[in-house]
Amino acid sequence: MRRVALIASGVCLIKVLVHSFGLECFSVTPLFSAMVASTVFLVSFLLSGVLTDFKESEKIPGQIASSLQTLDLEIRAITVYNPKVEADIVAPIHAVAELGWAIHAWLHEKIDTQDVHAIHRRTHRQVAKAASLLSASTLRGRLMNEMALLLNLVNRIEVIRETDFVPLVSWMADIGAFFLSAGLVFAKSDSLWESIFFLFVITFLIVFLLRLIEDIDNPFGYIDRRSAEDVSLDVLNSSLKRLQEALPDQSIQGGSALSSQVDLA
Repeated sequence: MRRVALIASGVCLIKVLVHSFGLECFSVTPLFSAMVASTVFLVSFLLSGVLTDFKESEKIPGQIASSLQTLDLEIRAITVYNPKVEADIVAPIHAVAELGWAIHAWLHEKIDTQDVHAIHRRTHRQVAKAASLLSASTLRGRLMNEMALLLNLVNRIEVIRETDFVPLVSWMADIGAFFLSAGLVFAKSDSLWESIFFLFVITFLIVFLLRLIEDIDNPFGYIDRRSAEDVSLDVLNSSLKRLQEALPDQSIQGGSALSSQVDLA
């Protein structure tokens, strides 16, 4: 808001200079109203589009947390069906927790996408081994479905991150905001202070909305200091802590060293 206020104040200062030198050359006509309406329409179109992805993104951390906890519970439930295989579920449980921390680190861009997919494949093998301990195919299918859901959510996050919402429309909105402000700067007015007031308000609102759209176009911009609106990871953080606290004490082969390599605390 401070940056936007500075921009709007700078435009108002230009208006004062233009008025002082008598450079105002435009008369306020109904065409100005049409220009304002067209700019607002473009900004509204952009805002509605990015808000759709943002509302969808708000659900993703909770879905990831639910899948991880479901996998953990289903794998632990194998010992209820077959108490003799308790030692065989240790590695899959650790693998599920490792995948959760890997996704967490990836969301903060501490590891790249290829690492997440590699850990997912390793976890998938471990979960498949756990599923082989079950005799019922429906129970096996539940484990595999949760792994498929996690992969789908990871891919969806990547698409939202990497895809800008209709860049051409964004450029048109920026150009429309520029010409609207320029037109108000060079518009004739009986009262300088009235024109400065309306110029500041319109410029502030339009630029603020454009900056907001640019921000929420990536709801997972946690490492970007300029990003003020990101989806909450509280549910995922809580789930990962619960999984970490419930991990079996036994060490596993195959290395679950991600939490020691990356500072996830």
